[in-house]
Amino acid sequence: MNEHAKQILGERVEQTRKALGISKVDFCVAVGISRPYLDQIESGKANSTLEILFKLAPALGMTVSELLEGIE
Repeated sequence: MNEHAKQILGERVEQTRKALGISKVDFCVAVGISRPYLDQIESGKANSTLEILFKLAPALGMTVSELLEGIE
């Protein structure tokens, strides 16, 4: 995933999580990731695997396709 794509994904995860009123701690528990890893994702620094994408999307109430929409 290129840097621009990671940045867009991170912003999308953070904005959606906040819009749903989910704290970072609660989101990490639901997804099964650490707080530092979520910070890396939301700041656009993490290379998210397919496995992580399939955990993030449902926790945000969307499909992986919706999560990645428009990201190339």
